[in-house]
Amino acid sequence: MVMREPFVVALTLVAALTATGCAGKLRLNSAQMCQAHGGTYNASTKTCTYQPSTRTAKQTCEAHGGYYEPTLDVCEIGRD
Repeated sequence: MVMREPFVVALTLVAALTATGCAGKLRLNSAQMCQAHGGTYNASTKTCTYQPSTRTAKQTCEAHGGYYEPTLDVCEIGRD
C-alpha cells in the first residue's frame, strides 16, 4: 500500500488530537484518499480501483471508521 505524505500527516494529526482529547472531524476528498492508497479514482462512478479490486468511496471511507457523504463526495473521520 502506497501512502502519500499529506495523508500520513493528516492521520498523524488526528491520532495526536484524539490522544489529547481535542479531536474534531477530518474531511477528506475521496479522490485524494483513493490516490493516497495507490488507487485510481473515477468521479463519475465514485469508485476507487485498486489492483486487483474496486471499492466504492463509501467502502473506503467506512474502512477508515469514517462517514461518507455522497452529495459532497467527502469522508468525515472523527467525532462531532
